Amino acid sequence: MARTTAPSDLMRNNTLAALAELASDCAGERMRQAEAARILVLARRVAATGAGDAADPASRAVHEIARHWDPMAVTAQEYAESLPAVVLDRLLRAAPAWAACVIRPELRRAA
Repeated sequence: MARTTAPSDLMRNNTLAALAELASDCAGERMRQAEAARILVLARRVAATGAGDAADPASRAVHEIARHWDPMAVTAQEYAESLPAVVLDRLLRAAPAWAACVIRPELRRAA
């Protein structure tokens, strides 16, 4: 008769696997990649509306990275996972200023 794994064994194994992942900082990198994927999707949406300031350095950085993503070939997450660390860092650093640049005119119009 085959031995089944007790629920407590499964919980222990899952807990140890999660702790090992945290210890190796893989979770932190995955969170950065998930945020980058979110930014890429937003950048595509913004580009489709024509919003933003093309002269703004942060906008140029975000759009330069986003324009190389082919959503018909790979998901935003897959593209973010493929980015070199320096490009991922550049995207994540530029995103807050880019978002502020995009939203400023929208806030003025709403007021």
